[in-house]
Amino acid sequence: MRYVIEVYRSHDGVCGNVLCESVGDPRPFHGWLELLSLLEPPSPEPVGQEGAGPEGPGPVQG
Repeated sequence: MRYVIEVYRSHDGVCGNVLCESVGDPRPFHGWLELLSLLEPPSPEPVGQEGAGPEGPGPVQG
């Protein structure tokens, strides 16, 4: 995967835009941690666990 990263220095750190080859629009960031989070690959969705999020299944209705 390729990225084009524009980084600008601001009075409170760094900011800029990240353009990924698979996403059409650039995504803005403010700070190094936000830039790193944009560069992380998306976490895979659990297979066969419909309705179960990262916290587990929802409330049981009876």
